[in-house]
Amino acid sequence: MATNSSANAESVQGRFYLSTRKDRSSDAETIAKALISHGWVRTFDWGLHKTIDPHEYGSIAEAEIQGVREADALIVLLPGGFGTHVEIGVALALGKHVVLHAPDEDALTTPYACVFHYHPNVTRLISRRLDANDVLTALETI
Repeated sequence: MATNSSANAESVQGRFYLSTRKDRSSDAETIAKALISHGWVRTFDWGLHKTIDPHEYGSIAEAEIQGVREADALIVLLPGGFGTHVEIGVALALGKHVVLHAPDEDALTTPYACVFHYHPNVTRLISRRLDANDVLTALETI
């Protein structure tokens, strides 16, 4: 399991898992670096798996679920990938806090509204600009 162990135990704010689709990996890395610089530890970095042998799909799925399980919070950047809503479901089932960023309201309702985006453990951040400070502020509530 890939974790970021650069933060020592005294400065750890919490542990996070970041979910989005692969073509948003640049945005994901920007947010991850900001969180890590503020003492957060990433539980699993799916971006490290550039090419995956289909024989590895099962073990990657297990590692991603374990990453959500070990996290204090799930950060979601919409639009997400195929696994994003699975990861949201796992996080909510485990009572985790979810910070969900959407570029606009349409991302929450197209092609239809997902009721899990409105779960009480979900903080929605809606803005065209992805701001790490907004994510950090939302995490202060957990």
